[in-house]
Amino acid sequence: MEEINAWGAYETGTAQNARSLGQSVVRRRPPAPAATATSGALRNEPSSPQVAADPADERLQPTISPVARAKSAHAVFFGTDDIASLKKTEGVPKDVEAVPEKEEPSKQTKEWMELRNMARDLFGVYFTTDDNSDDVSKLRKMKKAGLYTRINGTMPYLTAYLKKLQLPAPILNTILFTEASFRGIAQVYFQNSPLSGLFILVAMFVQSTRVAVHGIIALIAGNLAGVLMGFNKSFLSCGLFGYNSFLVGLALATFYSPEKHEGYYWPVAIGAIIFGYFSSILFVMLGKILSTYKTPPFTLPFNISTIFFLLAVGNMNNVDMSPVRSPELPSYDAEPVSMPTAKEFFAGTIRGVGQVFLANDIVAGILVLVGIMFCSRISALAALLGSGIGAGVAALVGCDRGLIENGLYGFNSSLTMTSMLMFYVPSVGSLITGIIASIITVFIQLALATSFEPCGLPAMTLPFCLAALAYIVIQGTTSNVISVPLSSMTTPEDHLKRVLRLSNGFDLLLGAIKSTERTSRRDSWLRISSVNTMARRLEKEEGSRRLSVTGLSFPKKNTFVEEEEDTIEFMFKHVDADKKYAITTFQFKRFLQDVGLLDEVGLDFACKAFDLMDFDHSGDIDIEEFIAFSRISKHMPKIQRLIIKFFNFVDVNGDHSVEICELDGARSYLGLPPLSEEDQERLHSLCNEANELDFDVIVNFVTVFKLKSIIKQYHHKREQGHDLSTSIHSSVAL
Repeated sequence: MEEINAWGAYETGTAQNARSLGQSVVRRRPPAPAATATSGALRNEPSSPQVAADPADERLQPTISPVARAKSAHAVFFGTDDIASLKKTEGVPKDVEAVPEKEEPSKQTKEWMELRNMARDLFGVYFTTDDNSDDVSKLRKMKKAGLYTRINGTMPYLTAYLKKLQLPAPILNTILFTEASFRGIAQVYFQNSPLSGLFILVAMFVQSTRVAVHGIIALIAGNLAGVLMGFNKSFLSCGLFGYNSFLVGLALATFYSPEKHEGYYWPVAIGAIIFGYFSSILFVMLGKILSTYKTPPFTLPFNISTIFFLLAVGNMNNVDMSPVRSPELPSYDAEPVSMPTAKEFFAGTIRGVGQVFLANDIVAGILVLVGIMFCSRISALAALLGSGIGAGVAALVGCDRGLIENGLYGFNSSLTMTSMLMFYVPSVGSLITGIIASIITVFIQLALATSFEPCGLPAMTLPFCLAALAYIVIQGTTSNVISVPLSSMTTPEDHLKRVLRLSNGFDLLLGAIKSTERTSRRDSWLRISSVNTMARRLEKEEGSRRLSVTGLSFPKKNTFVEEEEDTIEFMFKHVDADKKYAITTFQFKRFLQDVGLLDEVGLDFACKAFDLMDFDHSGDIDIEEFIAFSRISKHMPKIQRLIIKFFNFVDVNGDHSVEICELDGARSYLGLPPLSEEDQERLHSLCNEANELDFDVIVNFVTVFKLKSIIKQYHHKREQGHDLSTSIHSSVAL
């Protein structure tokens, strides 16, 4: 399942170069009216609050073959490398087109039903399907998902699962509110995971039960503010109202008393409620201001709310609360300070992660790190690295060893480093940017500590906010790193995966364009001597274990799943009705019609894919080629979805068509040069009357190229003497 984007509803405007990373929902909407894009102009549509949507809806969406929906005037002829119209399969009699609407009673057996389901699962990728309940591959994938898969990342399935339990409304709403609260706790470190929030809350109880209770009180108040004010529900469901208020409660309780489990004081609890509530109001207010720059308010609401309370206490005679630090003028007397020991340094690094939540217990810091790791390993490493950088810089400039050991110079730089690898795609450039920003954060912290000293106020996370805002606002103005807009933010791992998918998509597109230079009916790699081919096979397979299927002997590969192998063998025997130990295109098409795959364009596509497997050019394929074709077809839905996701990224205006300027804009986003004039000319031959590339047509074009590349690589591996399973695996892995 796709990760949850917590900030999708936050971004309401547009920003320079803030291109969506491609929410990987497979869009199959009707084409919008054609619109002419301004030359070179790229923009993002306002992000809709998709974060509150039921993730189960996406799982049930059908995978619709763009090939099957391609317009015949712009489709790609499968048998050649030229861009032309999709033609009917030659040599197939017309009488096979008529297929009875109902299956023969003799076929309504368990064995036939299994065979039919297998055929639809394997070859359905070439056809259009409107049956939402027939998305077998996605449902099976969800059923087979292990425990780690379910608790990893943003856990997008959880909300849908809770709603499917059909609990009474009050109980369900309470559970969903609790889930949102856990997400809010984790959002302090940009982690949209309830499991991360649970670990962090446990860490707070390890540190101090009294402080943790005040954090929960403020967290509830902050979330209730969003409910009572009627703010966007997506903010609440992803914890955006909770993270500032949770910090407010922790700070007020920590600054009041060092007691861990005792020392409850009613003014502090009331202050946690009031200012936890107020932090949510500040979040929305600052969000309206900063959304113009595609920037979140970070923890500014927490800092402002806490400072207001601490300053107000000075005039509250009925509230017995001392300043956080003794107010005094800053001193510039230089005193020699020894460097911290290795033990103190590493203890300070671990504590720095926990100090984000005002916890200096090492166990608490470890629990916070573990919680972050469940959502993102990159973020956990960034948090630890940032804390170490902060401690190291503080040690080099001669800061107090006790403060370094307690992590007080690590927590701001820890947040800064984590934000850099969240708002920028993980890379060497973003890592260097994060290191520099973390170093700057330490100096900002030292400057603010001096500035706040006369008032007795702590700097809290203001240094992080100032440093991070400076680097996030400049998104789109630098080409050394790839920025991640709020509308696409999930986890660093997901960001990296999407950018790699984009790069691979361009490789496929350029490969498909280059393939149009070849004009032969069949490539040279298809012209293989059947005698030489069979001789090599017999030499390779000599001595191997064989299995007899209707008199045909072929090697049985232990790497195949037994049930799947048996079904494919049974399928081959069923299609090979004349017992010639090979099946023709005519027989294969008739079989597809028998199992209910009747779409004409899909049949034509499947038959042409079937013809490509006839690499000895004999007019039919044997059982080994049929097994290879079946297993390659099984991988095609995944490959096709990746291609669709790539073009979803490119189609930034969502008009169901791709323009050359959009392709150039996406390449510019990756720091690549525009398409060459030759490549543009070849793509223009695919364009419609509005000089646009229809979405289905361009996806069809690239899908065809990828399928041919896979089969070509398979033939090449077999010619080198590799076994069947290895050849298929290596081909699909490309």
